[in-house]
Amino acid sequence: MATIKDVAREASVSIGTVSKALNGSYTISEGQIRHVKEVAERLGYRANARAQTFARRESRTAVFLTALPKGTAFENPHMFEIICGAESALREKGYTLTLEHCDMKNICHMAKEIMASKSADGLLIHASVVAKELALMLGREEIPHIVVGKPAFPNSVSWIDNNNQLSGEIAARHLVELGHTRIAYIGGLEEDRISEDRLAGVVAEISSYHQPKENDLYAVYKSESSIAEGKRIGREVLALSERPQAVICANNHLAYGCLRAFQRENVRVPDDISIMTFDDYPFALYMNPALTTVSIDVYDMGVQAGKLLINKIKKPGMNVQSFATLPVLVRRQSTAML
Repeated sequence: MATIKDVAREASVSIGTVSKALNGSYTISEGQIRHVKEVAERLGYRANARAQTFARRESRTAVFLTALPKGTAFENPHMFEIICGAESALREKGYTLTLEHCDMKNICHMAKEIMASKSADGLLIHASVVAKELALMLGREEIPHIVVGKPAFPNSVSWIDNNNQLSGEIAARHLVELGHTRIAYIGGLEEDRISEDRLAGVVAEISSYHQPKENDLYAVYKSESSIAEGKRIGREVLALSERPQAVICANNHLAYGCLRAFQRENVRVPDDISIMTFDDYPFALYMNPALTTVSIDVYDMGVQAGKLLINKIKKPGMNVQSFATLPVLVRRQSTAML
């Protein structure tokens, strides 16, 4: 009976390569795997079942891959709520969740290494580090994964996200129901898919009320999502010949800057102009006045991501592309009836 050494010699590879090929390792090419398997079949080699079971053992671990630059906790506190929710769901099923820093340049290599070393059974991946190369690799290698956030390009990866267009619709509907007709939107740059989706929802909802869309009724601003840009655009809004009756800001940083600009010019919120944003963190709860928001339970979103990953680990062929955790309006002091 042929041994693993015989296969290695006949295939002109190392014993380690034979083992990796027969166990479907991600660190060697598909051509090499095919070549080794053909040699093994020709020689009649059969791997030891107990050894294979050991080699394929579950780690009962999942890894969350995302970029973690300095200031992440302040700039993107939602990510840590998502991680906490995912950890809770995974822990309930006996899995451990670990966190790894990566970027678009090294994530493909990291994902392959993690799975090849069997240090994890599946991956949670933040959409901010997902490029087309990774999306193709995840499908080709059949790596159990869930991307948190919808990638900004056509793809076949499994993802879960909040419905940001619906969030925009809810925000616009709230202001229209309060009697506002001149509504401005202050958003991120065009590559900011969250902001763009929220804008699409705002436009769709306003259009559903059959209101004209000329610039004298509402204005759209796009910029870097920073407090400084929020202040600058806030001043531009106040300089319009006919001020908007309400402003929707795509995120807390723009909202905080905009509110500061209004207050600096002694414009009262909401008496003179209403303002609202999305999500509570990091500023909305603590501004004066506290801001009306459209928020989602990002902890629950993490829980759903963790549960879906466990299903993917058990059924790698399952494909998931869905929105979860419906957005809800949280009305506070920054919006009022005209």
